Amino acid sequence: MNRHDRMLPLGFRILWLGQLISNLGTQISLYALGLWLFRQHEQLVTFASIAVVVQLAKIAVMPLLGRYLARWSRRRVMLIANAVSSTATISLAFHLMRSSSSLALVLVCVALAAAAEATLLLCFSTLIPQLVSPSQLGRASGLFASCDGAIVMAAPFLGALLAASAGLVGVLVIDGLSSLVAAVCTLAVALPQCSSQRIGLKQDGGVRSAVAQLWSATHLRPLLMINTVVAGVLAAVEVAFPAWVVSAFGVGRLGRAMALAGVAFLLGSQLWSRYWALREACTWVELLRRALLVQGFILAAAALLAFQARVGVLVLIWFAGVSAYAMAVPLVLASLQGLWQFHVPPQQQTSLFAGRYTLEWLARLVALLGVGLLADHVFSPALARPGWPDWLLAVIGPGPGRSAALVLGLLGWAMIVPVLVEWKALGLSRNAI
Repeated sequence: MNRHDRMLPLGFRILWLGQLISNLGTQISLYALGLWLFRQHEQLVTFASIAVVVQLAKIAVMPLLGRYLARWSRRRVMLIANAVSSTATISLAFHLMRSSSSLALVLVCVALAAAAEATLLLCFSTLIPQLVSPSQLGRASGLFASCDGAIVMAAPFLGALLAASAGLVGVLVIDGLSSLVAAVCTLAVALPQCSSQRIGLKQDGGVRSAVAQLWSATHLRPLLMINTVVAGVLAAVEVAFPAWVVSAFGVGRLGRAMALAGVAFLLGSQLWSRYWALREACTWVELLRRALLVQGFILAAAALLAFQARVGVLVLIWFAGVSAYAMAVPLVLASLQGLWQFHVPPQQQTSLFAGRYTLEWLARLVALLGVGLLADHVFSPALARPGWPDWLLAVIGPGPGRSAALVLGLLGWAMIVPVLVEWKALGLSRNAI
């Protein structure tokens, strides 16, 4: 592959940059709003309500997009979505400048911004094969997928930093301006005309029809299953890992672990871009299998008492495990995105990706709601009961953070089992849907 083939088209890079800025602004403002609500009401449920409303809004808008997006102008839809996101956040900022806003108004604005974000995600992901050549799908998919993970990692830090320096109103204004930047980038790119022909799809089909088709396709069912499991596990880890580290080791170790994970994430992104993105899709399957098994076993090990040491060699192994897990995240996300782009023809991506993303967000919603309940109302009361055998306590221990660590261990096996079950099916060759 020559240098010209390696370089992604300017139109893709401009559009990607605009979406990166917009998504980063949205995630920062959502995190800042969650902090603000927590300080206002002093209830953790209000902080979690932001994440729940975001997932529900994304899920709610998918049936409409899956049914009609292929018939609409992508440029117009993306500009409208950016306008809705910018208007919602800036209007909320101006309202907060005059008076204290109610929780209901905040959640409505958050829902509008989240629906706009979901629209932009579906539009951009289904435009990728029309903006780049087939030989560039690996690089484009990796860039698209890894940035989502980078934003998730950077948003909490930037949201807290900007909220402390610029205030909530300032953060919301910055978010609104980021959507305008994305709109300018959209206007600067000559987007291809998307065909309304939808091969193999019923014209009245929606998200349910798309999920059914994905499930019935033998070469897509394992990909759909793995994709959904990964989405739920990543969301649960975002909650359970900080809770475990803070409870068991203190805030200091969490800061060091997150900094190290950020560096490892960047290294994983570079590894994909320089090595795996240039290979055939069959090698992406092998990479996905290996990376998921590594992540699964690392999470499973978190439940073991041996990895609760505060000093010694086990601490170095602990940080090495955090780094390995984080490095695998962009490899997993890029492999999944590349395989979706490879297996699903462009004419079908609008509807089928709507089904894919709906299941992703449902998995994230279940994970966000369930991880706290599992740790606080299942594992924690169970560990508090007397009578546990000594050999079991020697394995898992009764110390602080045990419930969160057990959740992580369960998540590890939730990742390992589907990979082993679908090991052969995931590597099937490309077939028509």
